[in-house]
Amino acid sequence: MSQSRRQFLKYSLAITSGSLLHAPFIHGAAQRKVVIIGGGIGGATAAKYLKIMDPSIDVTLIEPKTIYTTCFMTNEFLAGERSFDSVQFDYKALQNR
Repeated sequence: MSQSRRQFLKYSLAITSGSLLHAPFIHGAAQRKVVIIGGGIGGATAAKYLKIMDPSIDVTLIEPKTIYTTCFMTNEFLAGERSFDSVQFDYKALQNR
């Protein structure tokens, strides 16, 4: 019998949800963890505000680059009002916040 992708996902979700309902002690004992893949503007912002909203959440940001270039100030760079270095930031500042 062949299944559609939608049926497979529906059954998988039902099985997973049912198994989690029988283990409420796991939810209370485990620390909440969030992994964000991609540290661009969206990923970095999500990581920052998740930690601000609930400092008990363990937030991990996965990004291969050590420096990101912000898109908010690139028009100033293009107009010659900023240097390229001034629109680049490292993740240490985000981590310290």
